[in-house]
Amino acid sequence: MFKDLSRREIWRYLGYKGSEPDETVCRIIEETIDLVENTVALRQISRRVTCKIQPDDTIFLGSMKVKSQSLAKHLQGCSEVILFAATLGTGIDRLLQRYNRLQVSRAAVLQAVSAAAVEEWCDQCQKQLEDGLEEGLYLRPRFSPGYGDLPLSFQRPLLDSLEAGKRIGIELTDTMLMTPTKSVSAIIGITSDKKSCSVHHCAACAKTDCPFRKEQE
Repeated sequence: MFKDLSRREIWRYLGYKGSEPDETVCRIIEETIDLVENTVALRQISRRVTCKIQPDDTIFLGSMKVKSQSLAKHLQGCSEVILFAATLGTGIDRLLQRYNRLQVSRAAVLQAVSAAAVEEWCDQCQKQLEDGLEEGLYLRPRFSPGYGDLPLSFQRPLLDSLEAGKRIGIELTDTMLMTPTKSVSAIIGITSDKKSCSVHHCAACAKTDCPFRKEQE
């Protein structure tokens, strides 16, 4: 299910930078990966819409409109995008609640594993979406509400446009956070310029002080 799940990514979420966890932690990680794989209910939804960017960085995505300099730059050259959402399901949240009450150290590992797992699931979905495109078209890295100057509040129209609540069970709290918590929403540009598709999603985010940010080579 998560055959390409990076252990180094999990270590990074756990705060290991330039070092590896000891044998005990590695064993707990492997046990937790098995637990996550047996708990997730993987779901995703997507929709392809037109993209028009105005000189003032106002962006029309199908019937939606948003103003964002960073998203406009990211989608430069894209006449279409894919609106996307995916989730690991509610089972992970129930596990996290249980471990947070009973075993905090295990909860930290579960957080790290499930964070890496939802990104791996999104990568799998994006690969399938790209494989379904017409020849000569490629997908840019995912760009989510909250990246750069794209407001987190854009979660609501994005998820509403996908009917994500009804179709895959993703809802929003009053503070614009998704439930289930291990969920992702994103805008994915469609382009004929393959060279513009090689940047990791961390590089598309302006939050350079994020402790979970990947080091750029």
